[in-house]
Amino acid sequence: MDTRNRQPYKKIKAFLVEHEIKHKDVANLLEMKPNTISKKLNGFGGDFTLEEAKLMHVELGVPIAYFFEPSVPKKERKLIS
Repeated sequence: MDTRNRQPYKKIKAFLVEHEIKHKDVANLLEMKPNTISKKLNGFGGDFTLEEAKLMHVELGVPIAYFFEPSVPKKERKLIS
């Protein structure tokens, strides 16, 4: 039984793995517990706030678009040129 609140942040999870950034590192940056970060990333917790997204972008290099892509329906996505 899947009790997710929303889709997981797959691109952010992949980015963290590719750059060898642990949940513990993100948790320290955002002053949270690693378990909270895991829940947010996997769709079981709340979304990241804009402030959290900005911190992860500036400090860890996570592309800001990765925070918004999972929840936007495909029919509403547009290419920005």
